[in-house]
Amino acid sequence: MLFLLSTAFSKKEVSMNRSVSAAGIVLVTMVWLIMSAGSVLAKMSVPETVPIQPGTFTMGMDVTSETIGVDGYTGATEFKEAPAHQVTITYAYEMGTYEVTNREFAEFVDAGGYDTLDYWMIDPAYHEGPLTGWIWRLLNGRTAPGHTACAWDLNDDPYWKDDPYSNQADTPVIGITWYEAYAYCNWLSDATGETYRLPTEAEWEYAARGPNSNVFPWGNEYLTAEEMCGSPGSGAMANCGIVPEASDRGRNMTLLDGVTQPVGSYPEGMSYWGCHDMAGNVSELTADWFRGYYYPLQMALDKTTDPVGPVLALPPFIIPVPPFWVDPARTQRGTSYKMDSIGADNYSDWPVYPLRCSHRMFGFRYMGSSMVGFRVLKEVSN
Repeated sequence: MLFLLSTAFSKKEVSMNRSVSAAGIVLVTMVWLIMSAGSVLAKMSVPETVPIQPGTFTMGMDVTSETIGVDGYTGATEFKEAPAHQVTITYAYEMGTYEVTNREFAEFVDAGGYDTLDYWMIDPAYHEGPLTGWIWRLLNGRTAPGHTACAWDLNDDPYWKDDPYSNQADTPVIGITWYEAYAYCNWLSDATGETYRLPTEAEWEYAARGPNSNVFPWGNEYLTAEEMCGSPGSGAMANCGIVPEASDRGRNMTLLDGVTQPVGSYPEGMSYWGCHDMAGNVSELTADWFRGYYYPLQMALDKTTDPVGPVLALPPFIIPVPPFWVDPARTQRGTSYKMDSIGADNYSDWPVYPLRCSHRMFGFRYMGSSMVGFRVLKEVSN
C-alpha cells in the first residue's frame, strides 16, 4: 500500500514538475517575444505623436469684408472654405507631432513596403477600388518616392541625393502620392501593433486650430510677413520660402530658393496641441476626397459631429479654375515652403494669408510633388 501511494505521489510530482516546466518555457518565450518586439521597435523610427482630446471647434472660414480684403479670389474661398461652422470631435486620438520624414519613410521602403500587396489594399471606408493604388504602382514600376524633378536612389543615397528640395534625413518626405502615404500607414500599423492612418480633414484642422479655433496654428494675430515667414532660428512662425522687403504685408517680396526644413525647426509656430509645421514646410495629404462647396452640404445633412469627407468626389470632378481638371482628388491641408503656396497663386491676394488653418487644396492621387508630404494619425482606445 505504501509503495502504491509513493508511486502515485511520484507520478503526481512528475506531472506537476512537467506542468511547471512547461509554464516556465511559455513564460520565458513570452518574455523573449516581448523583448524582441521592444528591440525591433526601439530600432524603428516611429513618428512621434501628441494627444488630442475630444472637443468642439470652428472649422472653415466665412467670407466677410475682412476676408475678401485678404483673399481676393473670393470664389475660391467660398468654393473651398466657407462657411465657418461648429464641428465636434467626440473621441481622443493622437496626431503626428511632425510631418513624416525621409528617415522614417526609408524604413518602409527598406522593409519591402512597395512589394507587399496587403499594405496597398484600400479599405472600403476610403470609397475607392481596393486595388487602385497597387495597380498604379505596378503600371509605373514604382519602388520608392519620386516626382518629375527627381528619383530616390536608395543604392546611392537614402535621402534623395538629387532632390534639391528635401535631401536630409529629418526633412519631410516629398514626391509621394496618396497611395504611398496610405501604404506607409498600413505598414507602420503592422510593424508596431498600433493603428495608424491618414487624418480626416476635420481631425487635421482640429489638431491645427485647437479648442480655441485659432486662425493660425500659433494664434489669431495677423502678423507681418517677416514675423510669419523666415529662416529657422529667426523667430519666424513657419517655413514659407520668402523674405519681405518691407513689413507692410504688401506684395514686395523677395523670393528665396525655397526648400523644406528639418521638421520642428519653427517651434514658435507650434499649434495648441503641440503639432509642428501645420503651416509651411509642406502641404499634407488627408484621408478625404475633395469636393467644392462641401461644408454647406454637411451642415444641411447635420453631419458636423465626427465628420468625414464625401463618399465620392462629384462626377465629373471639375475645378472651376483653368485648366479645369477633371479627375477625383484627395484633400490636402496646410501650406508649403513655395511662394505660390503662400499667396502668389490665384487664390490669395496677400502673401501670408493661406497660412490659415482652414486653407484647403486638392491633389491628384497619382501625382507626387516637391511641396506635398503627410503626417500620421494614431488611433487610441476611447
